[in-house]
Amino acid sequence: LTAPTASTPVYKEECTQCFDDQDSEAGIDVCLSCFNGGCPGAPSNHAHQHAMKSGHHLALNIRRMQREERPAKLTKLEIVEAEDPHTYETFVRCWACAGARVDDVPAGVAGVAQAVVHAVEASKGSEIRAWADEVTACAHFDALEQTAGSTALQQCSMCEKRDNLWMCLVCGHAGCGRRQYDGSGGNEHAIAHFQQTGHAVSVKLGTITPEGTADAYCYACDDNRLDPHLAQHLRAFGISVAAQQKTEKSIAELQLEHNLKFDFSMTTADGARLQPVAGPGLTGLRNLGNSCYLASIAQCVFAIDRFRDRYFPSAADHFLTCTQLRPARCLQCQLHKLAHGLWSGRYAVLESEADSQRGISPAHFKAAVAADHVEFGTMRQQDAFEFLQHLTKQVSVAERAVEGGALNPTSVFDFTTEERLQCTRCSRVRYSTQPASSLSLPVVKRPAPDTAEPQQYEPVTLAECLDLLAQPETVDGYHCPACKEATTAVKSTRFATFPKVLAVQARRFEFVNWVPQKLDIPVQVPLAPFELGAYRGQGLQPGEEALPDDAPDMAAAEAEAEPAVDEAVVAQLESMGFPRARCVKAVRKTGNTGAEAAMNWVFEHMDDPDVDAPDAPSQAPAADPAAVEQLMAMGFAQARVEREL
Repeated sequence: LTAPTASTPVYKEECTQCFDDQDSEAGIDVCLSCFNGGCPGAPSNHAHQHAMKSGHHLALNIRRMQREERPAKLTKLEIVEAEDPHTYETFVRCWACAGARVDDVPAGVAGVAQAVVHAVEASKGSEIRAWADEVTACAHFDALEQTAGSTALQQCSMCEKRDNLWMCLVCGHAGCGRRQYDGSGGNEHAIAHFQQTGHAVSVKLGTITPEGTADAYCYACDDNRLDPHLAQHLRAFGISVAAQQKTEKSIAELQLEHNLKFDFSMTTADGARLQPVAGPGLTGLRNLGNSCYLASIAQCVFAIDRFRDRYFPSAADHFLTCTQLRPARCLQCQLHKLAHGLWSGRYAVLESEADSQRGISPAHFKAAVAADHVEFGTMRQQDAFEFLQHLTKQVSVAERAVEGGALNPTSVFDFTTEERLQCTRCSRVRYSTQPASSLSLPVVKRPAPDTAEPQQYEPVTLAECLDLLAQPETVDGYHCPACKEATTAVKSTRFATFPKVLAVQARRFEFVNWVPQKLDIPVQVPLAPFELGAYRGQGLQPGEEALPDDAPDMAAAEAEAEPAVDEAVVAQLESMGFPRARCVKAVRKTGNTGAEAAMNWVFEHMDDPDVDAPDAPSQAPAADPAAVEQLMAMGFAQARVEREL
């Protein structure tokens, strides 16, 4: 067995296949080989399943219990390590011996178990890294003139405090930290030492890890800092980094902990308290910190019968047959886990004292669906519609491996749009269809009358937004293939087919100096049945003459002539609701110069009749070098300048 390091994910607070946690009667079993967390009790016993699949028979059982004296309610965010209101029971068990308790634990096993106890929960580790401010080094840590010697580090040098100790990296003085608003924390002897001696840099004892990381502080800068030479500085006082064990919470951990404990208001805008509910399908999702976008989409998606029926009834069977030994990293496992948590009703029980339910934490689900994503992997607030696009894409990819995608629940969003284009000179028409899974609708902007606020707008209805989409619009400069010259065309968009579930994005933003700004325009959606037949396309009608098609080999020629596109930028544009053909064209038109340039191109050419049509291979001569240089001096990319010229 090998002890976990600071970078090893340890799932010790919650089962990775259900929402049983340390507070459950049976606690949580943490595998001492791969550190997977599993419930050891009925009805699932995922810990035993993991042991039988992996052959990892030794596990550490952790059970958390509430102390008799409950702490005072937190009413203010404060970065201070309070006394843990829980007690913990731990023991090692062996699943090769029917889950029996191991009384005589070998020293090597005991060391790994102790490391698991002190390790940071895997989901919290990523959250801590996302919450933590970017910490940089400063010059005060360079070329320190250290005074070597024996130092008493068990308690503060000026009082009896034994926790929250900061050691001066110049002389080894140990002083307690800052005093908090309620009198807790320290007696500020570390700061007093700096004021007396001018020794500016210190490290928090108890946060030192074998990997050479720790909380460091510079009193001269009055900020958290990174010590790039921490191991060397500690060696001057006889401290070996490799032999250290982290025993206290870091500043980032404390910040996350208190952010998650914030007492969010459960009242409506008019002051009425929300009525607590519980039961199957009424399970709440706990806040992870800026995670309302995820919670709202998850609740909406798993309220759809196709998603519920795909993942809820088959959860137990999937966990038995899944070959992934790390369920926390398996998106299919986390989809089944979340569906079971939301619909089983096991975790939606009103607690008598709080008159509310604990709910479940979607931390493992978020980690699996947002793995390696540059935005959703952070703790920042995100756009709910963009997350829906990302989620459906990830689910579709995961479902391809299951019966060839036949069970993919995201098909409930699929439909096709019909675009009608008519030349006003020859009156010929062209109909084209595009697959889609969501609808991006324009919104009517009507300033509210009789209001002192300049940014107040009247509500609009969903029908008004759909009318705008279906309304014919004039396109100037259209090159008609029948007339062989530039004319004016009329374009309109309707439904060719309808989805079972229509996902709508209201485009409530406008560009001010090329910066998108959101408009606070309420969109009223009817709760009664809503007839969409008026927006159905009819295709080519009797008496209409179709525009001639482009050359049959044009698409093939374009594919050979056009350069490859940056798929990351294409995916980013697709997440905003634009068709793939338009996104690819935008990236090519801007010469693969980045998402911002491509997005600007999309908005500049949204009214073009052929915005979703492939471009014909260009036979234009080389651009004038003088003109290229002149336009590049104005800030435009060379590839774009040469193409436009």
